[in-house]
Amino acid sequence: MKIKNLINLTKLAALSLGLFIVSCTAENFETIPDSSSNDLVEKYFMGDLIKVEDLGDGSYRLDDMLFAPGQLSDNNESHVEKPVPGESIAKLGLAGGIRKWPNNTVIYVLDNSLTSNQIRVTDESMAEWTSKTNVKFKERTNENYYVTIKNDGRNCNCGRANLGVNGNRGSITIGTRTSPVVMIHEIGHTLGYVHEQTRSDRDQFVIINFDNIQAGAESQFRRNDRAQLIGAFDIKSTMMYGSYTFSKNGQPTIVEKSTGQPYPRRRAELSAGDIAGTNQVYPGNGGGDGGGGNTDSCEGVDEWVAGQQYNVGDRVTYRGFLYERDFTRWNRILECDATPSGDICEGVAAYSRGTNYSPGAKVTYRGFLYELQSNFRWSNQGQCGN
Repeated sequence: MKIKNLINLTKLAALSLGLFIVSCTAENFETIPDSSSNDLVEKYFMGDLIKVEDLGDGSYRLDDMLFAPGQLSDNNESHVEKPVPGESIAKLGLAGGIRKWPNNTVIYVLDNSLTSNQIRVTDESMAEWTSKTNVKFKERTNENYYVTIKNDGRNCNCGRANLGVNGNRGSITIGTRTSPVVMIHEIGHTLGYVHEQTRSDRDQFVIINFDNIQAGAESQFRRNDRAQLIGAFDIKSTMMYGSYTFSKNGQPTIVEKSTGQPYPRRRAELSAGDIAGTNQVYPGNGGGDGGGGNTDSCEGVDEWVAGQQYNVGDRVTYRGFLYERDFTRWNRILECDATPSGDICEGVAAYSRGTNYSPGAKVTYRGFLYELQSNFRWSNQGQCGN
């Protein structure tokens, strides 16, 4: 991915997929550390301290990853490694962490700034995801949560994207020469994925040559020991940096540990690991016709067990409800054995930041129905569409 102005980025965990290569001997991506005069600030992201650029509008940037308000915090007290289903949320507008797309469906808007070539690349990249995984894409009609795809304005093979669902503020911005290799990667960020080379187990498979990394880009290669892992380390992942990404001298920044040599450059396609991991994070039973049909049900689903390690996409029952594990929390999907009565969100207004709500008030937020409790904490009432 060609990123001209780039800063410190980090990784997170989970099903990460690969990316770019910098030198002229490899993939033709721009990966030049950010020359912005903006000061970098330290923030906690899912329990990990990172350095990010403050964009001045409440959002932050770390390489090609954009963080929305509420995804970062000044301390790590809000991060819970093993959340409990049914836990309420104090403020919806500050519901941090990465959120999955409900019903396995990315809702998107094509900005008028896009060129015909950018639209073609977007269509091809979406087709790569939909043809091989349970993920679907739907152009927005009246949904109140969506990602806007727009022209970055630069003549580059580059891109940036928000992580996961971010209400109506999510975006993917791409350059005029952005290729499917880069766009497939940026869609991965939108699905909630970070970079593969920052996995806690990466040192078993690759060697990071910090002496070859451009000044200011070192944090792009930092290891995250708290992130949740999904599947085995995948050097072919669309979220994996290339062997020459951020090279300052034409020498590789990442090599395979087994051989000490650079690995083949990425292709404009998902790896087998990307496909398997995505179908775990976005299981077929949550995606309508996306692989297995719409089988939202508590039947055959085990009860949640305290202390057990769960992965993104896992489902459990808890106190009579079906829950699905998100990146940082459990989402309530539906009530077990309840008689379907249409969309539970029908007629309910979207959450409005700054509005004073009273206990009993209901709102929709990022594809879910919430009700304000007497303790003034929001409680997830289920996924819209059920």
